[in-house]
Amino acid sequence: MFIRNVSNCVISRNGVRSNLKNALYIASQRNLASNTQTMTIRDALNSDLDEKRSKLEKWKNREQFTKSTIQRFEELPVKNFYAPDWDIKQFDNDKQLYPRQRCLTTPEKWEYYNKVVWNPNHIVPETGLPKAREVFHCRESIHYQPKKMWPACQFVRGINVDSAIQQLRYKQKKSCLMLADIIEEAKERAKNEFHIAEPSNMFVAEAFPIQEKMIKGARRHARDNWCVIRYRYIHVFVRLEEGDARDLSVRVRMNDGWEKMENYYDYLRSRDFKYSL
Repeated sequence: MFIRNVSNCVISRNGVRSNLKNALYIASQRNLASNTQTMTIRDALNSDLDEKRSKLEKWKNREQFTKSTIQRFEELPVKNFYAPDWDIKQFDNDKQLYPRQRCLTTPEKWEYYNKVVWNPNHIVPETGLPKAREVFHCRESIHYQPKKMWPACQFVRGINVDSAIQQLRYKQKKSCLMLADIIEEAKERAKNEFHIAEPSNMFVAEAFPIQEKMIKGARRHARDNWCVIRYRYIHVFVRLEEGDARDLSVRVRMNDGWEKMENYYDYLRSRDFKYSL
């Protein structure tokens, strides 16, 4: 009995050992599976972080190109003007409007230039002359075609205010008469609002129309024929500048006497005998 019991105990111990080995093996396999899952999750998270970091580094590298580099012979330009902050939320019905209407010159942007205050000693780098006083004026929502208004605007470009109004009155066209009224409004505004002593000493620096909106309608012809009619509305922008009017009749400056003499000398020296050696 003792031997049987011992053998039974040994057998039972061996069975327990085998069961423990199986349990440990299963647990180790489960741990390996869980470890592999955690490793895959960590690798995925690390790869996402690496992608984000690489994107951020790319954008940082791109931002470096936008920064202006100062050379040895360059200096930072001094801010010689004061301008109020632009209110982005000043348009409440932007969603109802066509987005192209706000990307070009608008009456709000044109009027904003009147609020810019320049340094009285500011010199324009392009011309080398002191900054002249300017008046920006606009008339909105005129029922007229921009193609018909464009020739009148080009006609008065660079002409004195009084002579421009006088010349436009002579033409007796709808576009010319409207533009004469607009220039006269800008002249009165220069005197009353901006306190320019001699508004007659100003000239039309810029004048151009921009189409605001177009409303489509229908027109009935004979025999029940219908066609589309377009009602166009425009803004007319005018900029008056103080000083003498520039000569814009020619694009290139006329040669003076010395330059003509040099050209004539070049012509004389370039002469040659025909068919000569």
